Amino acid sequence: MLFSRFWMVLLALVAGASVAAMTLARKTYDHDRASDVATMVDSDRRIVEEFLRRDARTRLDDLAPLSSDTSLVALMVTATRRTADTPAAIGTALTSRLRELNQGLGPLRGDVLFAVDPRGVIVGRVGLQENEVGQYVGGLPLVERAIAGNVRDDIWELAGTAYRMAARPVISEGRYYVGAVVHGMAIQPRFVETVAQLVPGASVIVFGAAQTYGGYTPVPERGSVAAPPVGALSDPLRTLSQRPEWTTRGAVSFDLPEQGGRVAYASLPGSVGAGFAVGRGLPSMPSDFLMHASKEDIARVPFAALLSAVAALIAVGFALFYWEYDSKKKRLIAALRGLQKGPGNRVDPLLLDGFARDVAVAANDGIDEVVKREIERSGGKLRSVNDLESLLSNPGEPPGTPINQRLPLNEADEQRQWREVFEQFVARRRECGESVDGVTWDRFAATLQKSRAEVVSRARSRSARFTVVVKDGRAAVKAAPLG
Repeated sequence: MLFSRFWMVLLALVAGASVAAMTLARKTYDHDRASDVATMVDSDRRIVEEFLRRDARTRLDDLAPLSSDTSLVALMVTATRRTADTPAAIGTALTSRLRELNQGLGPLRGDVLFAVDPRGVIVGRVGLQENEVGQYVGGLPLVERAIAGNVRDDIWELAGTAYRMAARPVISEGRYYVGAVVHGMAIQPRFVETVAQLVPGASVIVFGAAQTYGGYTPVPERGSVAAPPVGALSDPLRTLSQRPEWTTRGAVSFDLPEQGGRVAYASLPGSVGAGFAVGRGLPSMPSDFLMHASKEDIARVPFAALLSAVAALIAVGFALFYWEYDSKKKRLIAALRGLQKGPGNRVDPLLLDGFARDVAVAANDGIDEVVKREIERSGGKLRSVNDLESLLSNPGEPPGTPINQRLPLNEADEQRQWREVFEQFVARRRECGESVDGVTWDRFAATLQKSRAEVVSRARSRSARFTVVVKDGRAAVKAAPLG
């Protein structure tokens, strides 16, 4: 049954190849998406860094008109000539002017705005801790550099809140540094959300040395990949300092296996160890991705051609199975049923092929053996298996008659049997690939006659029984005494 086996092997190969292809596709998909997400996260980090640099530059530029305001400059000059650092000696004029100028900044209005003299003492303050003056802040790097004539930005933590700070020097008459103005805007959730909008689909946090100042996680749209929650980005902060890249470059990125995502951390310039993190979810091939196929995608699938190909393969499989098995089985059944109608008592294997021929040969051997035993038991009389009485005893003979005293077959039965042996002999030679040229009935019958005489003489029997056997791949006739 070559083709049926081939068909089953083909189906097994197709199934195995399909499973292997799906597994490989999933692994490849996961690997490619992980690589893509890593690239996206690093790109997100650079986008946020650039935005914060531009934001700092914008705040410094917008602070220039304020630091050069003539009224403010005059008040700063007056403040440098005071006799003490007490609030009474400093006065409230600078605070009032700073309040007016801060209101004029509009969206860039500072949550904290103060002025310092050349020694680093606060001489005017609005917003956070408003009107508190006289404190020394000249030792802070941002203030120190500003009163020295530089523009600087920084991240400060005041009362548990992070502020984006910017400072500019105040110059009198274009050459005298008379102090500086320091401007700060709190890092509020709205600001973090604004940063997150620059990197759609990503979570963003801003953190300090000991806490997270703010975070934002977008709500995933249907079918999109969910970003890691803010907590997942905050948890690794405890061990961030243990990573060599963070300590040397101030930037590091790695996977978050438990959340199925990737995160990138970057430090911010300043004195409080602030930084930010950007995280994205790691997409994986969904098990039900086919359910999300659009109508347009479904319409492009050639269902008619696929169904036709499947139907054709099924038809070919059934046709091959019928040709290899069913048709041979039908011919074998017809040949076996033909034995019931006679006159022969053998199935001709040459009319069959494949497994049916093997079955026919085995059936013929079985029939020969049964007939041989029956003839030997009955003393030479061939009886029908339907005649139960004849199987138990020989009619006309008393029970218990010895087998060697029973009569052999008559001459007509013997000739008919020899004819069947001849046909079997010819068939077996062909099955064994032997030539049948020169094998004639007359020569065969003469050989059987001679062999019978030898058997009768040697075994002192009344006749001989001949059967066809295959020995060492060659057909032969075996003789046995009968009666």
